[in-house]
Amino acid sequence: MKKFLLTLVIIVLSLVLVAGIFIGVMIYSMGNPTPLISEGDGTKVVCVGDSITYGQGVLGSRRTDSFTAILSSLTGYTVKNYGLCNRTLLSDGNFPYTEEHHYADSLAEEADVYIIMLGSNDSKPQYWDKEQFVSEYTEFIKSYLELDSAPTVYVMVPPRVYIEQDGGNCDDATVGGELTDAISEIAEELSIEVIDLYSITTGHPEWFSDGLHPNKEGNRAIAEEIAKHIK
Repeated sequence: MKKFLLTLVIIVLSLVLVAGIFIGVMIYSMGNPTPLISEGDGTKVVCVGDSITYGQGVLGSRRTDSFTAILSSLTGYTVKNYGLCNRTLLSDGNFPYTEEHHYADSLAEEADVYIIMLGSNDSKPQYWDKEQFVSEYTEFIKSYLELDSAPTVYVMVPPRVYIEQDGGNCDDATVGGELTDAISEIAEELSIEVIDLYSITTGHPEWFSDGLHPNKEGNRAIAEEIAKHIK
C-alpha cells in the first residue's frame, strides 16, 4: 500500500510539474512571442498592437483565426503580427510598447504597410490622459512614417469594449469618446487614414470571447474591414 501511495504521489507531482511548465511556457509565449507570419505575395504588411492584434481571443488557433492571419488570406499579402499582450502606448502605462524589442523589430521590417492599433489598455482610468496620448502616439506613428521604405500607415480605432468598468478595466466610454477623438486628431495632423473598428463592432457582443478580445467571427469582421482600406 505504501509503495502504491508513493507511486501515486510521484505521478500527481509529475503531472502538476508538467502542467506548471506548460502554463509557464504559455504565459511567456504570450508576453514574448515570436511574430506570427502569414505568408503571401511580395507586399509586406506589419501589424503593431496589443492583445487584440496578438489574437488572445483565439489563443488556440491564432495562426489561422487572428485578424492578421485572416487579412493575409483575404488580400494575398504577407502579414506579420507584432502584437503584444497588455501593452500600452502611454510611456507611464504598465507595459509600454516602445520599451519592447518588438517595437524596434517592427521598424526594422521596413514594411510596405503598417497597421497600428494601441489604446485599449491606455483607456484604463489609472492611465488615461488624452493630451499625453495624442503627443506620444503622434511621435510613435511618425517613427513608422519616417522609415526609408516610405510605408503607408493606417491607425485603427480599437473595437467596442463589452466588459463592465470596475475602476481598472479598459473603459468603453473612453474608447468610444476621447480615445476615438484623439486618434482622429492624430490622423488629421499626420494625413493618414483611420480604420474605425469601434463602429463596426458596436452592437456585436457575440464577436468577443470575453467582452474585450475578438473571437474568430469578430476577427474576420475586423480583417474584412481592414482589407477594404488596404487592397
